[in-house]
Amino acid sequence: MRLTEQDFLEIINDELGLPLHARDLDDDLDSVVSWDSMLVMTLLTSVERRTGRQVQVGRLMAVRTLREIYQGLAE
Repeated sequence: MRLTEQDFLEIINDELGLPLHARDLDDDLDSVVSWDSMLVMTLLTSVERRTGRQVQVGRLMAVRTLREIYQGLAE
């Protein structure tokens, strides 16, 4: 299954409990309330479960925005 931006936002809202919108995807991760490495791992696990694709964690660790995470996952 291909991950759409809407799917990505649904995972963030439903699985992580963060009420974010498309306009928030370009914000620096440091400005996202409660963002930490545990949320990254929860997000990646949720994406894997939804898409059935394994996520390569290493290439996403240096990103600075949720859009960069999404783009890395959508490839």
